[in-house]
Amino acid sequence: MQIPDRLAPVVARIGAMTPELRDDPVMAASLLENVTSMLTDAHRRYAEGLEHSLTSDGLLADEHLATGALHAEHMQHPAGAMLAAEVLFDEYLPVFVDEVGAATPDELLRASRALHAGIWSRFPAGAVAYTEALRQRVTTANLDSRAHVARDLHDRVAHGILAGLQRIDLALLTDPPAPERTAQLEAAAAQLRRALGDVQNLAVALHARVGDDLLDAALARHVRDLFPESELVTIDSHGTPDTLVNWRAEEALTILLEALTNWWKHAHETAVRVRFDWRDDAVQVTVADEGPGFDTGAVADGRLGQSTMRERAALIGARLDVVSTPGTGTTVTLVVPKGAL
Repeated sequence: MQIPDRLAPVVARIGAMTPELRDDPVMAASLLENVTSMLTDAHRRYAEGLEHSLTSDGLLADEHLATGALHAEHMQHPAGAMLAAEVLFDEYLPVFVDEVGAATPDELLRASRALHAGIWSRFPAGAVAYTEALRQRVTTANLDSRAHVARDLHDRVAHGILAGLQRIDLALLTDPPAPERTAQLEAAAAQLRRALGDVQNLAVALHARVGDDLLDAALARHVRDLFPESELVTIDSHGTPDTLVNWRAEEALTILLEALTNWWKHAHETAVRVRFDWRDDAVQVTVADEGPGFDTGAVADGRLGQSTMRERAALIGARLDVVSTPGTGTTVTLVVPKGAL
């Protein structure tokens, strides 16, 4: 899309301040389209002699809601759009005044109000759409988590309890010789202990908290609680650990615990390595096991908790990649930005 000469410096400055908008073709096109639309609206307001800087009509127009939804889809916080708007008003006001030929104090005031209204009218709808998109993602993630817990309770806990009770019933009904009865009861007890361990692990995962710890320390603490008898989990941290904002850290911890729970379900007899790589702008966490792996193309979305993990990653603006093939293990990579937005 061709950028008008007078608008080019403004778009360049916005791009320099928000490279995530500049470097994404979809977002860059949306930025230019919206800036052009704002200025067109400002010219209309000035030409029609509108005196108010902002009116309530049209603030939730469908096209503005769609823009907010697009920003949410690309995890662009409304604060970024607001910063771009501030730059637009600051840079373009002299140009706008020249374009409309404002000269008197009243005309200059009307021009300022028209430009302000043309820009600001986009934000209520954008913020509403962004908030609604995040709310839907939170709802989806929570529903997926509940379904995942329900499956674990049914497939692991209930099955373990049933198997233990069946062994007890067998011992009671057949009344075998003492040595055989003892073996059956010991097997039943072991089965029930495993079911109890599964319940305890679920409880720990559901109450995951980072607290005052850094993310790597919090994960290590939960690993000790979840897998106290396993020596197959190693956690390494490289670079300078840093504090993430709480809401990002909590969701990141939940994602990493889900990845380790998947390892325990499907590959707990093999080693798993967790590596933290702390960078200036993000932390990359890799969870790699040496288990049987699986065909990611054949696995239905949602299996192994991937659906919930991806939703949670999207909520915090993180990137999640799952790489696996049969016989080669599984690697989960989570990249969490450090910023507050």
